[in-house]
Amino acid sequence: MLFTKYIRWSVVIFSGLWLGCNRSPIPDPGGGGSVDIDSTIFTKPDSIIPETLVIRNADLSLAASRRFGSEDIFEQTNMNVRAGIYSVARDFVGRQVNLNYSFMAPGNDSLKYRPFVILLHEGAFLYGDLGNEQGKARSLSAKGYATACINYRLGFNGGSESNPCGGNNMEIVQAVYRSVQDTYAALHYFASRSNDFGIDPGQMILAGSSAGAIAVSALLYMTEADFEALSPGITKALGKLDPNAGKSRFRVRALVSYLGYGVFKSSYVKASNALPTLFFQRTGDDVLAYEKGNLFSCPFYLQTEGAKSVSDQLKKLQVPYELNYQPVAGHLLDYPDNYVASRYAQFLKRLWGGKKHQITNENYQTVEDIVLK
Repeated sequence: MLFTKYIRWSVVIFSGLWLGCNRSPIPDPGGGGSVDIDSTIFTKPDSIIPETLVIRNADLSLAASRRFGSEDIFEQTNMNVRAGIYSVARDFVGRQVNLNYSFMAPGNDSLKYRPFVILLHEGAFLYGDLGNEQGKARSLSAKGYATACINYRLGFNGGSESNPCGGNNMEIVQAVYRSVQDTYAALHYFASRSNDFGIDPGQMILAGSSAGAIAVSALLYMTEADFEALSPGITKALGKLDPNAGKSRFRVRALVSYLGYGVFKSSYVKASNALPTLFFQRTGDDVLAYEKGNLFSCPFYLQTEGAKSVSDQLKKLQVPYELNYQPVAGHLLDYPDNYVASRYAQFLKRLWGGKKHQITNENYQTVEDIVLK
């Protein structure tokens, strides 16, 4: 498996081929074949890293396109929508469950391979559904992205929607571990079918809301050894963190999150693995701490670190980020889906264009914008 975990900011070649979309003559990146080879290597101990990955769309061609930014290019009524099952797994009580997805991308698209966003929903690892992410997925697809909202395994002993604090730390860590396994399964599923879905496995983005943000952050920043340190024997009990390691090649370029953010330790984020990240969180979040606090505000659960702590870590590491915060109490945010999707898209366009910023926004107002060299 290819899972290199940092942005290569050197200038890459233009693909040399420009295609129009189905509404008007709009310059687009070529999608007809390989344009570059990614030879960056990240030595994550749990990963088997192939030496190269074919990049279908060079960064600068994506940055130069009218697509993928704040503007809606495609009509919502002209979308290719598919649904299916990406994996089958056992839940916390051993029941076999189908893990399904909802895929969306522009229909009749002239671009053969699109940047691909996988979205994970909220729900404290106990409830929720992929439908919760459909609003953002629709908005991103209208801008030219391919998207997939996925369900992942839910539930842990002692926990319920009405009482998420009824479990224990072993159960919580296992719930996160299962969600990471499922997200890996989704990455492999779509990467191995990139021609069928019309996606670029070298331009994959992970998006998570609340518990979904914890899942994608754990995938990016935690190894099996990290999980073992929190819950000894977890690998033997649940299997490999990435059961399909080495079966397909892909590259995650960035992480975008909503409804809070959480990682067990900000020290997991290092120069060797840090990815550009976009955050949305309230400073008085009472479910996932903005800085540091007990998970779900449950007094006996492990602590997590939120958007402020991790953005501070990225600041030290000179890694681009965008922190959107609301200086009020509560977990739920009140940004419209189309605004959130627009911030996601503009963030990615800056990355592709080599514009390295560390931006902080209070509500809708920029209060800090640091340009990195």
